[in-house]
Amino acid sequence: MKHDYRYDITGLDNVMLVGLELGEDEDGDPVVTIRNVNLLHRAIVHALATKPCAMTGKELRFARTELGLTQAGLSALIHVDIQKIGRWERGEYPLDTTAEMVIRLLMLQHVSDAQTLPPIAVISGWVGTADSGKGLHIDASDPDQWRPIAA
Repeated sequence: MKHDYRYDITGLDNVMLVGLELGEDEDGDPVVTIRNVNLLHRAIVHALATKPCAMTGKELRFARTELGLTQAGLSALIHVDIQKIGRWERGEYPLDTTAEMVIRLLMLQHVSDAQTLPPIAVISGWVGTADSGKGLHIDASDPDQWRPIAA
């Protein structure tokens, strides 16, 4: 049986796995099993990078850790003070839009073929835009092919 499942173990509360196949335990109760978690997290990074509104602090923290970066490492890459990274991640201040564009490009480089990157003008339109509250939707119908879908 397929269900939509809120995937919040990442610290993000806006990720919905759409059409996830649920198993059953010996009592017949539904059981959630997530296969190919690394591919799923790459799909979430892609969905975050192409989300047409500003990233939240929680989303930045998730993306940074998926990129394998410390706060210091990210601050060195985008040339901002390390304290700013922490403040952004804690939601004390909104992300600087220029820094967010560079971070999104880093995210897209991490998960995409360089030939499939959206133009900078498109990415520029995403940053600084208010969040619609729709969340991130990931197609869960084939755990070997996790991919973001339009919300």
